Amino acid sequence: MRYFLFFLCTFTLTNCATSHWHERHVARKIQRDIKRSPVFEKAFTGFVLLDPVTGERLCDVQGAKYFTPASNTKILTLYTCLRVLGDSMPAMRYRQTDSISIAIRPTGDPTLLHPLFQAWQQPFQFLKNNPAALVDYMVPEEPITPLGKGWAWDDAAYDYSAERSACPVYGNVRRIFAAGPDSLNVTPAYWHPYLTKSAGTTAGDVVIAADNRLQYGPNMEIDSIYEREIPVFDAATVNTALLADALEKLMFILHRPDTLQQWHTLYSAPIDTVLRRMMYESDNFVAEQMLLVCGGVQFHTLSGDSIIRWMQNGLFKNLPQPVKWVDGSGLSRYNLNTPQNNAEILRRLWTEQPHPRVLSLFPAGGVSGTLKDWYAGPDGRPFVWAKTGTMGGVHCLSGYVRTRHGKMLVFSFMHNNFTGSSKPWKAEMQRLLWKLWAL
Repeated sequence: MRYFLFFLCTFTLTNCATSHWHERHVARKIQRDIKRSPVFEKAFTGFVLLDPVTGERLCDVQGAKYFTPASNTKILTLYTCLRVLGDSMPAMRYRQTDSISIAIRPTGDPTLLHPLFQAWQQPFQFLKNNPAALVDYMVPEEPITPLGKGWAWDDAAYDYSAERSACPVYGNVRRIFAAGPDSLNVTPAYWHPYLTKSAGTTAGDVVIAADNRLQYGPNMEIDSIYEREIPVFDAATVNTALLADALEKLMFILHRPDTLQQWHTLYSAPIDTVLRRMMYESDNFVAEQMLLVCGGVQFHTLSGDSIIRWMQNGLFKNLPQPVKWVDGSGLSRYNLNTPQNNAEILRRLWTEQPHPRVLSLFPAGGVSGTLKDWYAGPDGRPFVWAKTGTMGGVHCLSGYVRTRHGKMLVFSFMHNNFTGSSKPWKAEMQRLLWKLWAL
């Protein structure tokens, strides 16, 4: 028996050592491939491959260099939400002062009256069905900057750059859609008077004015599937009117500070449902609002800057490099991060959260979200779960790759300063990830 146990232990250790040697051998080959890639040499590329169990870096190409991360920034936001928030979204705080009025304090919850979260509108229904005819809306003491630092002005008219606000409704956008062969309609109905057909408008699409008015010309070609989402300007002011209109109640705006001790909290959607929207579709609006929600839970103030500083000085203090983090979505070009940092945060997620939960929060290659058309498994099954990050001259991909033998690895690709389409970079990453699958 002793001889048998000795043989078994020796065989197991030898097998593990052989497997580890093979991983490092393949990692070295991939490192050479990255350095010699005719695609990657046209830009600035960084890559890190990490064993999430041991923390060992199997491959590192400029992993300590700083890159513009774009929506890879949402990995930081995701980690923050999982550390700060519970299992459901705090939708709003309320206090029933008397039978005539009810007071509410916003929490930044992005799901209120959002068409993609219709199944979780219990807080709105609670207010609407409340016998009180008056709503006292308590304005947050700290003002919220509608647009983030370093956001592009050219993006302000597009849905992926919707404003941030304390009490967003309908996702802080209007939805324009075809009502007939030569006419448009808009939801919510509040915006009907703001949408007009004007003979003086010659543009081929809807023209947006700073006062939230929308115009389109009589010669605009409108097909049956036309649909567009347009941000609401000055959403912090307009949203109270939109909410009052939806509730069919009078609303008073109050600016006086108040204590939190006598307030009750209403909850809406499950946290993971909201985070999947943020990660799968790279929803910038949701990401920005989630940082505000975290600030409200941690500090009782809707401040993304406060929660970012708290994370930088705490949980992110011992990252391989200091991270320059300025917004929740990655819209800002002021954000700077490294492949080593991305890989380390992903490793922490893997060790701190149940593995099925972690994978469920990232798009799966060939299956869902921003990875639906890329990184499908050679055997037809998903083997990559990762977050993309894309803007002009930037494409990043960071997440998890599983080998054909079931070994899970953490990786982070970051590409900056290229011109043209990101498709060649995606194809090259797909080729290298298939090599990792074959480990």
